[in-house]
Amino acid sequence: MNLSDPSDGGSSSDESSIPAKRRRSDTFGASSTTSHGSAVQDDSDNENKAYGDRTSDVGEDNSNTGLTVKPLQRSSRLSQSSLSENCSSPNDGYIDDFRPGFDDNDEVSIRPGFCGSGENSFYNKVPEEFTKDINDAFKSEYSEKSKRIMSNMGYKPGKGLGKFEHGRVDPVQASTQKGRRGLGLTPSLVGEVPTDFKWSPDEAKAEAKEAVVWLPPPPIETLSGDILEEWLTKGPKKLSIDNETQFVDPNILQGILNAKTIFDTLDDEDLRNARFRSNPYETIGSVIFLNRAAVKMANIDAVFDYMFTNPKKENGEPMITDKDILYFADVCAGPGGFSEYVLFRKSWTAKGFGFTLKGGNDFKLLDFYAGTPETFNTFYGVKDDGNIFDPANLMSLKDYVLNQTDDKGVHFLMADGGFSVSGQENIQEILSKQLYLCQCLAALMLVRTGGHFVVKLFDVFTKFSVGLIYIMYRCFEKVCIFKPVTSRPANSERYLVCKWKKVGTESAERHLQSVNSMLWSELDREDDITELVPLSVLMDDQPFFEYIYKSNCVLGEKQIKNLLKLAEFSKNKELNETCQAEMREQCLRLWQLPDKVRTQPERKGPDETMLSILAKLPRPPADSNNAFAFKNATLNKQPIYLETPADMKLLKNAYDWHFTFLTSSKGSTDLRIFIGCGGKRVYQLDGTSWRILADLQITLPANTILYGEIVKECRGQSMRQMHTKALHVIDALMLGGKDISNLPLSARVNQCSLFCTALEKHLCTPGLPIRCKRFFNLELFSTAIANLEYRSMKRIRKAVTMDIPKRNNRDDMFYVVGSLLFIREVREPWSGQMSKSRGLKYYFRMDKDGKRYSEYEIPDDAALDMISAYKNRIMWSWGDAANAIFDGQVQNGVSRTDMEVYVARNIDR
Repeated sequence: MNLSDPSDGGSSSDESSIPAKRRRSDTFGASSTTSHGSAVQDDSDNENKAYGDRTSDVGEDNSNTGLTVKPLQRSSRLSQSSLSENCSSPNDGYIDDFRPGFDDNDEVSIRPGFCGSGENSFYNKVPEEFTKDINDAFKSEYSEKSKRIMSNMGYKPGKGLGKFEHGRVDPVQASTQKGRRGLGLTPSLVGEVPTDFKWSPDEAKAEAKEAVVWLPPPPIETLSGDILEEWLTKGPKKLSIDNETQFVDPNILQGILNAKTIFDTLDDEDLRNARFRSNPYETIGSVIFLNRAAVKMANIDAVFDYMFTNPKKENGEPMITDKDILYFADVCAGPGGFSEYVLFRKSWTAKGFGFTLKGGNDFKLLDFYAGTPETFNTFYGVKDDGNIFDPANLMSLKDYVLNQTDDKGVHFLMADGGFSVSGQENIQEILSKQLYLCQCLAALMLVRTGGHFVVKLFDVFTKFSVGLIYIMYRCFEKVCIFKPVTSRPANSERYLVCKWKKVGTESAERHLQSVNSMLWSELDREDDITELVPLSVLMDDQPFFEYIYKSNCVLGEKQIKNLLKLAEFSKNKELNETCQAEMREQCLRLWQLPDKVRTQPERKGPDETMLSILAKLPRPPADSNNAFAFKNATLNKQPIYLETPADMKLLKNAYDWHFTFLTSSKGSTDLRIFIGCGGKRVYQLDGTSWRILADLQITLPANTILYGEIVKECRGQSMRQMHTKALHVIDALMLGGKDISNLPLSARVNQCSLFCTALEKHLCTPGLPIRCKRFFNLELFSTAIANLEYRSMKRIRKAVTMDIPKRNNRDDMFYVVGSLLFIREVREPWSGQMSKSRGLKYYFRMDKDGKRYSEYEIPDDAALDMISAYKNRIMWSWGDAANAIFDGQVQNGVSRTDMEVYVARNIDR
């Protein structure tokens, strides 16, 4: 077999007479070899993606095989040897009567050369008499660009290229070679198509809207451990699915198995090409996300009324308020498309826990362009390998998640596990049984009461799979099996969606743990667990049995017809789905996704980030377009210092102020403005410049500006004392792109607390912890100051300290108090007051005409914005006199007793 390019000039057998000789010096410098021309092809924007097995969810390849043209008549080629025959030097030999003469009376055909810059049109470069011939020769196969290039090269229809038109006439044909294929290649053919089912182009029209069919409501009571243990059945391992017809029509099962085999001899590239052309939803792709899995989750979330990113209770009330974080888990889901979608919707207000196998398919957090990876935590189990089959890993995952969710669990769990079953596609369900089991077990372990669960399944024909679905059906209020349009129609993929986890599922959880332990310890034995629920029980529950049977038949029939459609598109490469663009537009609009391409976020420096944040504020401050001026006049403004009893009058109305305890005292460099540009690119304001805090390993989402201090946190006392550093957040202008600048101080502090909780990492995770300061109402000064206590320190006898709020192993952690910071919440002319009849705080103002207004919730125009509050903050520095101030024994300055007396008189007015 000839493996060379079929357009190679050596294959030509055309012959013609050799022109008469002339002097070699006349041709010296011109090529004496054949000039090869070629058709210029247009560039195409095609790319290859990663692929899995043929019937699973894989990418596409829309490669262009190039331009193929019919050969035109070509002139003979002049070899170097024929031109140089009997010519030993440029002065030897002549070629007579070859070059055209310059007699004015001679009619010669002059080849067009390179034209002036003013002649831009192809048709201006070609003599008029050749225009028609060129158009006929080019026809519609060539672009205007290729015509222009060929013209510049001196092409004339029917003539060869080269100075003397003795080169090749026809374009070089595009190679039909595919990759490195050669001898021994098996032809790419579609197998024999089953005759029991037919596909017709007119059968089903693609639609963007999808319907959901829920299982009928399950019995109210959950399953007990004794019943589940009694139901468990063991038997020999099964490696065939041909006779699993209890939950599907036998003809449909056989049709699926037969239809899958018709692609066994079809080339992967041809299969991908046919899949791309045949699927109406294929061009939706991954849009702005890491992969197509993210768009699948967006599809499912939208169809189920955003039950995952905006969950609701059974009574219709929101499960998540502005004061809550949305907790989620992503299991067996590397590289993390599901999680990227959730973080795209919720930003840092969602906190995720990821568990997947370590290796090539690990989470790729750096590629989360659409979401906020800073609030996503990866965990690989006590064995540190991410193997969900290992019971020890599952138990450690449960401890890890509950420890960070106040022992409540996550609001929802997503599971998208799968592995390659190349060559064993027909028994994919059997091979995936333990994966099914462990993902459902993880949901019972991690999802809180009232939470949700979604997991990817493949075929559900076996008694084991259906029994597992039955157990989940009894553990959740609502369950359904759903295949989204983003799941390719020719594969067996589907999703089990479970809504509102019931109370009392611990027995089912313990039972599935026991089953998984048996499967884990008996991996190499011949015995297997064949049934979780007896067939008689499944069939006795008539609504459940009918739902599973109908679901398998409907999805199976659709899969068969789409496999046949795929076969037809593989045979006929002229077939194309014409509604792909329409479906992309409709689906993205329905799912509320942007119709954009994936782009890497712009990397901005601190000044650029600051200016972009200020520009987004509804009321940008003065000098907001000048980075230096804003830093100098606003961010570097020092607090007002409270140094004498007379200065306490600055705290005019106690109900308008809040305060917190700081470690920093007057002149401390640890109390600063911090800005986050994404990841570990965190900067601290130092004068009018920014200093990166690379050594502290702080992680903040991009577009964050906050006010805080670096605190030394201590544990233990005296010589056994240990300390670490942490960032304590006091106030913020914007958090991860979320503007909180105009909220009241108490609301801003609440958002900062949520922000810190979302960013909080496990103790073993490297990086500086981030905490939120605890604020107190000034009218409760005496109560708040009672939280302070003396502790014995390593280098000094004792110090006034403040406990860190207890959460996740923070017990006995504290920091030394160096000052009090007062921040005003209420803007004049409003003022805070206390209702004596109701005992509630309210907000009051009086108009110029004497009209009075009062509100129990702080009005928007009464809240002092963050920048104004920051510029008017007051610091009561304790420093080395902290002990004396705390004991009320200070001789110069303000003591604790002075402040308590002032506040008491202020609130009694």
